[in-house]
Amino acid sequence: MAEITQISAQKRKGRYNIFLDGKYAFPVSETTLIKFRLAKGLVVDAALESEIKAGEVEAMANTMALDYLNRQARTVKELRSHLRDQQMPEDVINHVVVRLTDLNYLNDAQYAQAFLHDALLVGDKGSQSVSRALREKGVAPDVIEDALADVAPADWNDALMRAATKAARQNQRRAFREQTGRIKLALTQKGFTQEQATAALAALDLAKDDDHEADLLAREATKQWRLKQRYTGRDRTERVKQALFRKGFTGDAINEALAKLENGEELD
Repeated sequence: MAEITQISAQKRKGRYNIFLDGKYAFPVSETTLIKFRLAKGLVVDAALESEIKAGEVEAMANTMALDYLNRQARTVKELRSHLRDQQMPEDVINHVVVRLTDLNYLNDAQYAQAFLHDALLVGDKGSQSVSRALREKGVAPDVIEDALADVAPADWNDALMRAATKAARQNQRRAFREQTGRIKLALTQKGFTQEQATAALAALDLAKDDDHEADLLAREATKQWRLKQRYTGRDRTERVKQALFRKGFTGDAINEALAKLENGEELD
């Protein structure tokens, strides 16, 4: 057995050094100091010392957890991962998770609802992407389903149009057919359904600009004709034609441009 002969405060606020029989023994937090009523003259046997140290580890884990949660809301899985990264023992992590769940600092259902609210308010993701993101954060499928069930299909319209407008802006320099195709692809990749993507395109009310389309074709055809110059005759023509078709230009316009290029004419 040993006796606490000195308790000194560290420079770091809320931390203390414990001395047993005149020698430094271990550090503790203020929480541990109060929990075990550590004071000068207290006799500490091996069992109590072990208990104090275990309590200190849990106090440290709890502090880490609260600091992590104070930055922003987290799921249970995210908190567990964070504490594991800090080398906290699994049993300590379990205790901290149970305690913070009981105190409602951790609540995956509330997290899912808040996440969904933000997605609808300022996001540009559809329900499928939101659901996937929540699963990656460790929210249970049934909790996600409950949160999504409270959202009407029309509630996704603002997020849908934010995504559609952004995609239209990013693809405005492309041929009309490719532009619309890429917008629809971007929307489905963001978790919206095909039906929603089609509705968004209709709402954008995009119109084909023939002059703009002609300028794009002239530039792209000239570029592709130059890039395929190592090929000759029909092979070159077909390769350029396929490249332009993939870019969304129409067959008649492509044929007209290629006819001029084959005759050595420059495209306007």
